[in-house]
Amino acid sequence: MRVLATELKKLLSNKILLLIIAAVFVLNSYLMFRTANSGEAKPVDYKAVYSELEDLSDPDKLQWLDDRLGEFEGQHSFNWTALGELRDEAANIVGYSDYLASIDSQARSMTGVSIFAKPDTFNYRSIVKTPPAYDSVRDVEPIFDVSKGIDLATDNSFTDILSGFIVLFAVLSLMISDREQGMSGLLFALKRGRGYLLFLKIIALAITIFTVVLLIYAENLIVAGSIYGLGDLSRPIQSLNGFIGCNLKISVIGYLILYVLFKFIAMFAIGAVLSLIAVNTKNVVSFYGISAVILIVEGLTYAKIHPLSIYSIFRYINLISFTKVNEIFCNYKNINFWEYPIPLIPTSIGALLIISSLCAVLSTYLYAKKRNLEFRKIGFKFRFGNGNKIHSKLYYTLYKSLIMQKGLLIIAFFIAVSVFMSEAFIKKYDPVDVYYEYYTTETEGEITQETIDFYDSEAIRFEELNARLESPDITSEEEREIYKQLAPTMGFYPSYERLRQIKDIENAHMFYDTGYKRAFGINGYDDDMKYAFAAILLCLFLISPLIANDNKYRMKSIINSTSSGRKNYISRNILTACIYVITASLLWLIPYAVTISRYYGHSGLSASIRSITDFINFPLNISVLQYIILICLLRTVSVLFASLIMLWVSSMCRNIISAVLINFAVFALPIIIYLLGAEFMVNIGFDPLLSVNVMLNKFTPMQLAVPTLVLVGFAIRKKTL
Repeated sequence: MRVLATELKKLLSNKILLLIIAAVFVLNSYLMFRTANSGEAKPVDYKAVYSELEDLSDPDKLQWLDDRLGEFEGQHSFNWTALGELRDEAANIVGYSDYLASIDSQARSMTGVSIFAKPDTFNYRSIVKTPPAYDSVRDVEPIFDVSKGIDLATDNSFTDILSGFIVLFAVLSLMISDREQGMSGLLFALKRGRGYLLFLKIIALAITIFTVVLLIYAENLIVAGSIYGLGDLSRPIQSLNGFIGCNLKISVIGYLILYVLFKFIAMFAIGAVLSLIAVNTKNVVSFYGISAVILIVEGLTYAKIHPLSIYSIFRYINLISFTKVNEIFCNYKNINFWEYPIPLIPTSIGALLIISSLCAVLSTYLYAKKRNLEFRKIGFKFRFGNGNKIHSKLYYTLYKSLIMQKGLLIIAFFIAVSVFMSEAFIKKYDPVDVYYEYYTTETEGEITQETIDFYDSEAIRFEELNARLESPDITSEEEREIYKQLAPTMGFYPSYERLRQIKDIENAHMFYDTGYKRAFGINGYDDDMKYAFAAILLCLFLISPLIANDNKYRMKSIINSTSSGRKNYISRNILTACIYVITASLLWLIPYAVTISRYYGHSGLSASIRSITDFINFPLNISVLQYIILICLLRTVSVLFASLIMLWVSSMCRNIISAVLINFAVFALPIIIYLLGAEFMVNIGFDPLLSVNVMLNKFTPMQLAVPTLVLVGFAIRKKTL
C-alpha cells in the first residue's frame, strides 16, 4: 500500500496535471451553461412550461401541451420549440403501453411477410429476440417529469473529450515519467520494481480515473440541476426523454449509478490501452503517434460502419462507442455479428471488462519481462556510403530530432492530417451566397459606370416586380412566376449594398469575396484556429524534446565543455526550431490557400482590400494579395515566437514529458478550449497571435496578456539557457 500511496502522491504533485484538471472542470461547467443556452428554447422557457404542468396528471399534461400548440401565436407567452419538444416527450410517456404493444405487433407482422421471414437472416433473428427482451418492463409506468437536466448532464461529447485529456496525462505521469527521469534502471533492480510496481500503477490509474469521472459527472448533475432541475430521481428510467425503448427495470438514480460505473470502465479501458502502448514504446513521441493512430482508427470505424452492417461489431465494440453510454442503454439493440444478433448491453460490458483486464495483464507481464527501455534499441540500421563521415553539428542535431526522436514520423503524420483537413473541408450550400456569387462574378473587375448602371437597372426591375405583386388583379400563376423572378434578390441586395459602399474607393473592384471573408475570419468560421492547432501540435512534438532530452541524461555539462560550447548549442537548436516552424507554416498556409481557391476561387487578388466591405476602414489601402501575404508573415512570426518559447520551456525541463505537458497547457489547450465552444478564448493568450484575423479585425489589450507575461518570464530566466 505504501507504493500505491507513493504513486498517487507523485501523480497529485504534478502541478501541470493539476492545472489541466482544474481547467477541465472550469471549462466543462462553462460549456454546460453555453450548451443549455445555445438552442432556440432557453432553460427559462422550459421552466415556464414545467411550472404549468407541475400539478397535472400525465394525460392532462399532454392535453395542456396540445392546447397551447393549437393556439395562435400571441395567445400565450410560451416558447413554441419548448412546447413541441415536451409535447412529444409527454406523448411517449402516455403511450408507453401502446409502444410495447407495437413492438409485439411489428414482430408478428414482419416475421409473417415473406421478404422478412427468412430465418437465416439477421433481421429475422433480431425481430424474434426483441419482444422477449421487454418482458421485465411491461408493468413499468413511466412518469412525465423534468428530463432536460439529466440529458444535459449525461449526453454531451465535450465532457468525454475533456475527461480523455486527463486520462492521457495521467497515463503519461504514471507510466512514462519514471523512464523519462532516468529511474527505470534503478526501479528494475528492486525486488518489486517490475510487475508489482506496474500493477500498482494501474491501480493508481484506476483510482484517478474513477475519482475524475465521479467528480466531473457530479459537477454535471449539479450544473444541470441548477439550470433545468433533475426531476424525481426515483421514477423509472423509461421516464427520461429518449429512454422509452430501454428494457432495463431501474430508476433514474439507479441508471445514474450504472452510468458512472460504465463510464469509469470505458475510460479505464482507454487508459489501459494507452498504458499498454506506453509500456511498449521507447519514447514519448512514439507513444503519442501510436495512440493517435489507434484513436483515429477507432473514431473512423465508429463513424463509417453502418449500425446494421455485418461489420457492426467493430462499430459497437469500440473505444469511442463505449463512451456513448446513453446510446448503449437508451434502447434495446442487437449487434449484427455476421447475421447473428447479440444484445448490445451485455456484449459491451463483457468487451469492456475483457479489454481492460487483458491490457492491464499484458502491460504488467511485458513490463516485468522486458529489458531496460532506456538503453534498448529497436529497428534496422542502414548505412549509405562511408559510415565514418563527419557531418556538421546541425546535421547531428537534426538527426537526433528526426531519427532518434522519431521526428520524421511526426512530420509524416501531420502531412496526412493536412491532407485530411483539406479533404474534409466543407462549403455549405447557401442560396443567398449562390446568387451573391452570380452578381459579383457577373460584374467582376474594376467598378465603372457600366457596373453601376447594371445594378441600378436590376434594382428598378425588382422594384417593378414587387409593385406588380401588390396589384389587385394579379393571378396566382403570375404571382408564382414573379416570386421565382424575385428569388435572386436575396443575393442581389447584399452585392448592391457592397457596390454603393466601395464605388468611390481607390482601386476598388467587384469580385466574389465569400472565400476571402471565410479565410479572414469574417463569417464566424474557425478555420484559422483549426489549422493553427495542427501547426502548434507539430512544433510542440518536434521542439519539446530538443533540449529536454539532453537534460534528461544530464548532457549540458558535457556539451558546455566542448569546443562549440553552450552558445553554439543553443544556436543550433534555435535554427532547428526555425526549420520546424517553416515546415509547420507550409503545412498550414499552402494547403488552406489551395483549398479556399478550389472552393471559392481567387479573383480580385490585385484589388484593394477595402473592396471587401468589412475592410473599408482598414488603415492601409493595400491589395488583397498583399493582405494575404501580411497575414501569412504574421502567422509565421507568431508560430516562430511560440516555438522559441517552447524551446525555452524544453531547456527548463529535465524530461520530455514535463516539456510536452507545459507546452501543451500553454499553447494547445487554449485552442482546444476555443474549438470546443469557448469563443472568448480566441482573444486570450497566444490564440489571437496565431489567428492574426482576430487581431486585425478587432484588437483588445487582453490579447497580449499571456504573451507579455511569458516574455517577462523569459527575460528573467534567460541566463539559465
